[in-house]
Amino acid sequence: MFHNTIISDGISIYKFFKQLNFDFYLTKPQLRHLENVMNAMISKGYNGKISDIAELATSKHRTSITRFLSNSNWDEKLLERALKSYIIELIWSKSRESKQPTYLIIDDTISEKTKPSSKAKNPIKKCSFHNSHLKGKNVYGHQILVSLLSCDGLVLPYSIDIYDKESMSKIKLIQKLIATLPKPENKGYVLADSCKDIFNASEKAGYSYIGALKTNRVIFPQGNERLGIKLHKFATSLSIENFDLVTVQDKQYYIYNYVGDLKDRKNVSIVLSYPKDAFQKDGALKTFISLEKSLAPLEILTQYTDRWAIEPFFRDCKTYLGLDGYQVRSYKSINRYLIIMLTNYTYCKIYCNDSHHFNTGYKAAKKDLEKFKVIYIYEAAASGTPIEEIFESLKIA
Repeated sequence: MFHNTIISDGISIYKFFKQLNFDFYLTKPQLRHLENVMNAMISKGYNGKISDIAELATSKHRTSITRFLSNSNWDEKLLERALKSYIIELIWSKSRESKQPTYLIIDDTISEKTKPSSKAKNPIKKCSFHNSHLKGKNVYGHQILVSLLSCDGLVLPYSIDIYDKESMSKIKLIQKLIATLPKPENKGYVLADSCKDIFNASEKAGYSYIGALKTNRVIFPQGNERLGIKLHKFATSLSIENFDLVTVQDKQYYIYNYVGDLKDRKNVSIVLSYPKDAFQKDGALKTFISLEKSLAPLEILTQYTDRWAIEPFFRDCKTYLGLDGYQVRSYKSINRYLIIMLTNYTYCKIYCNDSHHFNTGYKAAKKDLEKFKVIYIYEAAASGTPIEEIFESLKIA
């Protein structure tokens, strides 16, 4: 049929699977199922419904897509490992070529779900209430921890995990994640929220650390060596003359650099930052920490802005790849969907070799799907294929 014989080969999804060695871990029918899922995500703008995939699949796949995600005999961990190896090779090659540092960017998001009634027989597994900073309240769903690898403008997804507070703390999950990385080719930085255990895990893996720091952390500047003072109180004790005005990505900030101790960490560099038009206003202070004292304050801020790349990732996955709307219910099928989503995101990122932008690759891949649909109709008609058979293949019979 159309999607199984024309599109996949035409846009080299199968070749992409070969690069990832997915053909070592999936049977040919399973690879076809995977192609159907990825094609559906690209051609429709996936909202998480299995019915979207069924619309693009041949009739024999309508009931088997669900089985492929929930019960089919394949190991999603092997696909995850293969994808990670592929991402590492691309990023490390970029670092060798450009001599630029490598960044591991870590953050989380919430995939919000409707809370089921107490009588629901088959609720989505591992859902619970989580604090949403975006909405300022607790929401029901999955808290998803994501990491990206970045070097010299190339940003690719490395891992995705559902945070299950009953099995492992978020800090332990991040420590375990950092430990999977090879040593960086040049400098390497972990960009994440601040915690002593993450500091230590980063250094053990051969990486430095730059992250956001809570403004209630205690420091010990001159005059406060014995009891210390909280960062937000220290900031209000300074005058504007103590700050430097700098520009970061076309926005101006007043910054002050403290080099000294925290309670749980000695000899660090901390940058206190206010937007130019909100100096010492309530809630405006942001603080950042670097384990490298040699980095200039402006460089710390500039390096930290690489972390912002994770926000477009969340937005694109929720808009186009179903991260907010997925409706699979078992823990296994959810994990399988998330691995497929990362695979598809990576595929779209590298689809246009000259840009490595998701939106550019996604739109190009979608346009090529439409082109190959026209090619299929033309070639089928030229070969004498009955019109009803063409209608049936295109799901418009």
